[in-house]
Amino acid sequence: MWTFCARDLSRAWSCDDRSVASILVVEDEGPIATLVADHLQRAGHRVAIARDGDEALAKHAAEPADLLVLDVMLPRRSGLEVCGAIRRGGGAQPVVLMLTARSGEEDAVAGFEAGADDYVRKPFGVAELVRRVGALLALAGRPRAPAPASTIEIAGMRIDLASRSVRVRSGEVRLTPKEFDLLAHLAQHPSRVLEREDLLAEVWGYRHAGYARTVDSHVTRVRKKLAAAGLVGDPITTVHGVGYRFEPQRFEPQRSDRHEDA
Repeated sequence: MWTFCARDLSRAWSCDDRSVASILVVEDEGPIATLVADHLQRAGHRVAIARDGDEALAKHAAEPADLLVLDVMLPRRSGLEVCGAIRRGGGAQPVVLMLTARSGEEDAVAGFEAGADDYVRKPFGVAELVRRVGALLALAGRPRAPAPASTIEIAGMRIDLASRSVRVRSGEVRLTPKEFDLLAHLAQHPSRVLEREDLLAEVWGYRHAGYARTVDSHVTRVRKKLAAAGLVGDPITTVHGVGYRFEPQRFEPQRSDRHEDA
């Protein structure tokens, strides 16, 4: 059974003060896909629909979306495979909201490990979905709200908290929203051991030991991307059996205006 709220949902994402987002709804059940797309369009977004995993990858490649509403169970290629392919492919990285019909935790954990940013379990209300989409887009910074300009710098890496960007040497590192949040949270607590469960709560908003593996998979991806960008050394230290620590060698948090004046 699918539930939805019939009232006007446009307030969940107001076009008066935010840019319109491009959203790809990947769902093989026609009525559900149409219903979700209709409400997201009423909320002010541009929406396209894909009916299977292959079509989703083709449409995203042709016109990258800001956010994917991605069902786990799809013909041809599963939502987990689609998410993993997009994360491995580089280029523009969308926010990924997974849809799962299973009541257990397996799909949620697998989705996080594949690179999803959040998930919604069926059945759910469309009002909830639209609000979740708006919150994820706001968190990802589309558009980026004005914020105090501050940066964190360490031996060739610059994390800009205001623009939510990471640069290694002269090149930008393409991180997903959750990868950036994880790196920024670690960097803002230098030399401090952060337990997996605490990182899960602070970055993902969940407190459940069963999801802790997603922290490990995201740390692995962040490390690989930083290394591929040319960062010498690994600033994230694994504390076995506990969590992670950001090592502050030559670490100097500073305001971006100081950086520009230097």
